Amino acid sequence: MKAALIFAFAFAIRLDALPIETALQADSDDSLSLLQVSAQKHTQEEGDDSDLCRTGIVSGRFCCGSSCGSCGGRGCQNRPGGGNSCCTNQITKSGRRCSGRNMQNCLLPHGMGRGNGMGRGMGMGMGYGEEPQVPPTDLSASSIVEELAVCETSLVFTEVIHSNLGGAGPDGGSEDLTFGNVAPNTNLVVTATSPYTPNMLNPTGGVLRNGAREGFGVINLASGATVDLTFSFVDSSSGSAKTLPNTVVTFFDGDHGMAHESRESITIRDLTSFAVDGQTSLTILDDKASAIDQANGVAEVTFQSTMRGSKEDNPVSPMSLSNLQARRAAAVLFQDKSQFRATLSETGFVNPQGRNFYFAGASSVICGGDAKCMSYECPLGFELRQDAEFTICNTKPCTPADHERCCSAA
Repeated sequence: MKAALIFAFAFAIRLDALPIETALQADSDDSLSLLQVSAQKHTQEEGDDSDLCRTGIVSGRFCCGSSCGSCGGRGCQNRPGGGNSCCTNQITKSGRRCSGRNMQNCLLPHGMGRGNGMGRGMGMGMGYGEEPQVPPTDLSASSIVEELAVCETSLVFTEVIHSNLGGAGPDGGSEDLTFGNVAPNTNLVVTATSPYTPNMLNPTGGVLRNGAREGFGVINLASGATVDLTFSFVDSSSGSAKTLPNTVVTFFDGDHGMAHESRESITIRDLTSFAVDGQTSLTILDDKASAIDQANGVAEVTFQSTMRGSKEDNPVSPMSLSNLQARRAAAVLFQDKSQFRATLSETGFVNPQGRNFYFAGASSVICGGDAKCMSYECPLGFELRQDAEFTICNTKPCTPADHERCCSAA
């Protein structure tokens, strides 16, 4: 005890002998040292998000294997480690969370403030409750759009094989509307599961509007009518059901007539995710689209018009939408589906008339911006150049015409 008092007294005298600035600095250094020790201890005990992927590659909330070179992107399944290590979509489906230090191929802890696939800007920072065991694929994330290559493998609507939706003609035979070769060796068959009423007043309109025009699929519906439809993918040779892994369908021209109370709406079922423009004019009713429903591919969303429209503002190209046209469109993702369902509805119109519903594959709602070489899949024997992430293709999306620009011999 006596020795301790002597030491304390001597230490105080030493500080008194120092200049004031030096003494203050010494005191500050002691405090800083204590803070550093405390912080280090806290990190060691509780861990840190940045430490969870120290031996891997971080991209957003994903941790990929270091051998992948980059995290996500088109063709990620062909990198060392395969899709489970390098493709963010497959890591998401695995539901594996980073829970220990220096983990790879996992999801970093993350809240659901973005809405998690509920469209661009739909989260409003409020989240959608507890995250499900397997989070849904987020179509509003550009990295997911690139990785799934939905813009490069979009459905095409250029050929109509048969047109007799709901038995309304003009063809006879089976009561369906069939689009040919919407994807390689794949047809799309649309059938009505409730009474179908097209516009009967215009002899040059009505069912004659049903079909493919300028890259869009078109279905005509009389005002005041509602119809339930099933869209089925079938093998173009055998006619058997065909499951597609990742399919985007965009619905356009969500507007209505001059009457204030008129509305046009479309309800989409069996979806995984959707994306709309950040300034969308559509009212979105998504009470049946919880994150769990989306993850299971059974979500249901209704898009309803809020603005008047006319023929003059109809879209002319899925990939070249004006700002107004983009605000009236919704892109929907279906995963591992052979069919999906939709309900079209026109209500509150004062005068009888016909309305045309437009739909297509991917669109500029999700395929905006420059096409970069990272979105191009080099053929066998070639690999992406090292600067592929920053190199812009001459075409949009990237095509074989960009081969020399994007690829080099493996």
